[in-house]
Amino acid sequence: MASHILLTLVLLLCCMTPSTIAADESTETALQGGTIVSIDQEASTLTIRMPSGESRSLPVIDRRLLQGLSIGNHVSFELDQDNRLIKINKLPIDPAN
Repeated sequence: MASHILLTLVLLLCCMTPSTIAADESTETALQGGTIVSIDQEASTLTIRMPSGESRSLPVIDRRLLQGLSIGNHVSFELDQDNRLIKINKLPIDPAN
């Protein structure tokens, strides 16, 4: 009888694990970097050229994130699960680049 209870508990734990992992992955943010190509204050978007050469226009969740940024700035940024900018950091200029 005890082995049946233990087996049931193991099966329940195995079934619960994938949903827990999937929930955690959906709330993670992705840290990326690139160069600012354009800033649209009215639309609250930032266009960033990635190291791969691809440019992406990304909406910003808060216009205050655009303050102090200029075209040509190298930045690192985080996106939420809806591909909106939630954090932007201006990177220092590297004289070697």
